[in-house]
Parts: sequence; structure tokens; C-alpha cells
Amino acid sequence: MHKTIENNSVILIDPEEEPKVVAALMENMNAFVSIRTVEIMTTLDKMTQYRERKEGRFPQLTPLTHHGKRKAYRINDLKDYLNDPQNYKS
Repeated sequence: MHKTIENNSVILIDPEEEPKVVAALMENMNAFVSIRTVEIMTTLDKMTQYRERKEGRFPQLTPLTHHGKRKAYRINDLKDYLNDPQNYKS
């Protein structure tokens, strides 16, 4: 059995716990995730995401570049959506 240990001020994370730790860090940072990642998380393809965003029933994309060509979703917006997709309003 693996466990998280501290060694010389370095925390070694149990490989089985790593996805939970990374998810918690992303949530705390309100990180951004790609449209492709959201397809996997929600099973909604990018066209369905587009239609739902247009109707205000899905989180809005946030521009990541000056010209807005690169966009992503904020993880906390997705968390709100996933907690109650039927009643979500952007």
C-alpha cells in the first residue's frame, strides 16, 4: 500500500491519490481546461457545448489570449455545472 510521505521537505504523493490531489489543486487555482477535456468530463461534444452556451445552459468560454483566439473553461464554472446541469445558468 502506498501513502503520501514527506521526505526532506518534499511531499511524495501516493500514485493512487495523485488524480485527487491534482483535481483539488486545479479547483483551488480556478484553473482553465480545454474544450476537449470538457468533452471527456461531460460527454458533450463541442457543438453541443456551443448550443448550450448560446442558450445560457453551459459555462462560457474565457479568452486566454489577447485576440481571444484561444479559449478555455474555468474549472469552477464546470464544477457548478456538473453539480446541477439541469438547473445551471451561466
